[in-house]
Amino acid sequence: MIGLVLPIILAVAGIGAAFFTYQGIRRGGARYYTLERESLLRQASLTLLLSTILFLASIGLMAYDQQQLLAEDTETAVVDGEDSSTEPNIVIQAEETPELNTLPPLPTETATPGPTLSPTPLICRAVVEGTFDNGLTLRTNPGGSEVDILAESAILTVITEEDPVELNGFRWRKVRSLLGDEGWVAEDFITLGSGCE
Repeated sequence: MIGLVLPIILAVAGIGAAFFTYQGIRRGGARYYTLERESLLRQASLTLLLSTILFLASIGLMAYDQQQLLAEDTETAVVDGEDSSTEPNIVIQAEETPELNTLPPLPTETATPGPTLSPTPLICRAVVEGTFDNGLTLRTNPGGSEVDILAESAILTVITEEDPVELNGFRWRKVRSLLGDEGWVAEDFITLGSGCE
């Protein structure tokens, strides 16, 4: 984690270079002959380029730091029990309850049938794609008010109990984010896993 110290230092250095550029341009005015003026303006152009590079490096480091924070949040969600694998359909099998034996066994003990397992429902997963890194708006209902913005490549659970809704030229799906927020998204901007309706 880089933190904010290095981006702030780079931004301050960029501001200093931009100020130095301004001073160079002011000195390159009418006080010097043409050749000296051109030399000063060339030097000012180079410091302006340096200022731009420092600002871009600062922004890049902050974006990299933000990406690392998002990766850590995803890993934390995995540790807390959420699934972050790219496999869209995951079957969660019910655990069998352990059979308790009494010691010594009673002579009148009769065999009891084992636990009956009901079929495990498939979990339908989807991934946010095609937003050009702008994110996908999670809404309270189809076309409704905004709840959250879901990042590109975010993993969602499609709530299959709710049927898709056609509205305003979009097909809307009810989903749940890794953070537990529920709402509706346009199906055009998610890729459904295999086995989803």
